Amino acid sequence: MRFKNIKEPFNHLRWNFTKLHENEILLYLRCEDRPISEDALDRHVIAVNASPLERDHSLIIPAINKCLPQVLTPTAIRIATDVMLLVADDSFNILFNSLLGQASVNHLHMHCLYWPYESDLIHRRFETLNDLSNVYIIEPPHWICSAFAFQLTNMSEYDTFLRNLTSCVEFLTQQNQAHNVFITRAQPIRTTGPEREEDRAGRRPQYVTAYVFPRVNAAGAKPPTSFNPAACELAGCLTSYTIRFFESASEQSAVRIIEEEAQLPSGVFHKLALDFSDILSNRPLGTSHCSHNNMLEELTSPEIDELRDTFQMFTPHSPNFSNRTRRSGSVDKDIDNRSKFLYSNERNLSFL
Repeated sequence: MRFKNIKEPFNHLRWNFTKLHENEILLYLRCEDRPISEDALDRHVIAVNASPLERDHSLIIPAINKCLPQVLTPTAIRIATDVMLLVADDSFNILFNSLLGQASVNHLHMHCLYWPYESDLIHRRFETLNDLSNVYIIEPPHWICSAFAFQLTNMSEYDTFLRNLTSCVEFLTQQNQAHNVFITRAQPIRTTGPEREEDRAGRRPQYVTAYVFPRVNAAGAKPPTSFNPAACELAGCLTSYTIRFFESASEQSAVRIIEEEAQLPSGVFHKLALDFSDILSNRPLGTSHCSHNNMLEELTSPEIDELRDTFQMFTPHSPNFSNRTRRSGSVDKDIDNRSKFLYSNERNLSFL
């Protein structure tokens, strides 16, 4: 399906999830103590995915009856966060692809699936975004593409986490900038220490973490001849659709595809990041640009050359397989009064 804008209106004439059969709906979602949305008639569902990447790959469809276009809403982000907190498995992920970002259906939905490999992104060192203490960024050469990161470390930060993540995707949508979102569990985000540090002993807690990847706008999802850089792929989790690609793929070829088809130019990401920091700090747009330019003017010529060289060096790392165990942090302890999803040996969801 080809799209021209990431805010295209919903079209009833195109295929959408109202055409699902009742036996394709797995769960209806609701929260009694804090309703998910103001409209009591809204139906938030988890449904079967007809084209799964992995066993149990399903769809989360917020307010399916409202027929919303494929644009993340505060309600959708709330649902994604709550489901992440409810599922007791560290290999569970939630994904979102915007229009022009490999989405193929213009009806608001997210993907949820268990992935047997953890993203190597969770081991990387990040930087704080300007003077914001709870928003992080990473760029090449430290990762294969640029990203914002948000982490929920305590239930007291629940509303702040939702607000910051919502502000980010709303800002990118207003800029007509395609984006992918990868929500997983990760060790506490580091801004110091080595570039990559893996917690092999499993001593660190695992927190709900959202990575937002602004990316080059693509006209539409392509036939999967090799792989399409979407949320999973930009987080380092690749899917092979053909035996030929599986046998011939290399890390270098995968990185090249991502660079050519998804990676934003450094200057474009810097502008987005600085403007977004102004929005979160309630400053006039462009304020951070002035500060950034003043900082560059203070650099000497050798320092600028060294900075340029660092962006030309890139040694990517493949995602590492690990047997993931339950290492969730304090956030999950605060939801004892909520319904829990159980993940049985047969991977069937049920209520407790």
